[in-house]
Amino acid sequence: MFATPSLQRHRLLPLPNLAVGLSLLGGVGLVSAQQAFPPPGPDILQSPTLTMIDPEFNVEKRQVTWVDVATGDIWVASYNFTNGNFIPPTGQGVRIEAAVSTGGAFPGLGFTINGPEWAKGSSTDYIVYTRTNATRDPTPKNSLIGVAYRKPSGEWIRKSLTPLQRNGPFGSTNRNDVARISYQDAEGTHYVRTVSDATSEEPLPGLYRAGLTPAARFVDSANVVVYQLPYNGVQQAVAYDIDTKVLAQLTFDVGDKNQSWMWSAPESDGSLALATIAGKSTIAMYVPVVDQLGSVSYVPYASIKAPVGGQWYSLEPFVYQGRSYAIAQLIPWRSTYPTSIWMLGFDPTNPIRRQLTPNGAATEARADPELVPISSGAMVVYSKFDTTKCLPSDVSTWLCMQGLLGLFRADTGLPPPN
Repeated sequence: MFATPSLQRHRLLPLPNLAVGLSLLGGVGLVSAQQAFPPPGPDILQSPTLTMIDPEFNVEKRQVTWVDVATGDIWVASYNFTNGNFIPPTGQGVRIEAAVSTGGAFPGLGFTINGPEWAKGSSTDYIVYTRTNATRDPTPKNSLIGVAYRKPSGEWIRKSLTPLQRNGPFGSTNRNDVARISYQDAEGTHYVRTVSDATSEEPLPGLYRAGLTPAARFVDSANVVVYQLPYNGVQQAVAYDIDTKVLAQLTFDVGDKNQSWMWSAPESDGSLALATIAGKSTIAMYVPVVDQLGSVSYVPYASIKAPVGGQWYSLEPFVYQGRSYAIAQLIPWRSTYPTSIWMLGFDPTNPIRRQLTPNGAATEARADPELVPISSGAMVVYSKFDTTKCLPSDVSTWLCMQGLLGLFRADTGLPPPN
């Protein structure tokens, strides 16, 4: 049994691959990026398929999966490592499933407002997504999780997972074990399991709220998921070790945390670092330290503040050439939606805060960026929306499928990969 998160405040319990020496943090404090950068490049249309949305890239296998917002079809295609172009340009390589949802304001995304994801493992990678078990749009009551994988012959196999009434899967990134997913049921209880074994399903402690927020995200080198729970009225980052069944509070400072991620960071000698949006306007990175008694705690390593009056909307860290970065969206001052995509670098002595996309029209929203390394460097791929076409009935002030302008790309300015 786990203690009620809002009442429990404990030191971090040991998790795999966390510890680093205290000397790592000598003289390091929180700083804000002050560098000057080249001006952002233009929006470049990535595909002639303007109804393409929410792509997810498998960079090791140079594949992309996505959903067609007009039809609800799930597709997978390849991309060219030399120039980043889709193969074929339409992105319609293999159709995994037709019309996983139909009709309504968001026919391609359904009630989860999320498309297909990759679940990676040591032997097999899966495409996972929400599909319906009825002749109408998926709902929490009639949905289930669909999976697809590619056989050595090249053939794609599709199946559905049991039990039913499951939705919103996110996939593992740890290639040292079997593929896993996190997801929720019709009542909002969140779970983790291996893709191949229904009996491995277990609820995530404390996470009993319907919807994709907070998402339980997997780390890249251990069977651990990260999410947020309330402690004394403040949303804090927590980690759950699937193998040891340990739930650990990671952050204790002020400011609600959102979009928590952990990854094997070069800055902590490969141990698991943490990044999260803190108080909306700051993206903070934490690293683990070990005290004389062997207890592990997470301490601030670096922070990147939003431009004056702005708020960070989303976050996804990545490692490139021995350094940790992140891609994020910015909601500028006096706006209600994200208008630009940014790249952040967490080096406390040389931080990066670079705008990658133009501001464009005041009515343009840019969202859901994905980093894709290619031979000349790295590009970021994202969706753009015309918010003047959004309706009061839409899920937000900017996420309106009738305003989708297509999938675009921009250059990060990073050098070619090693």
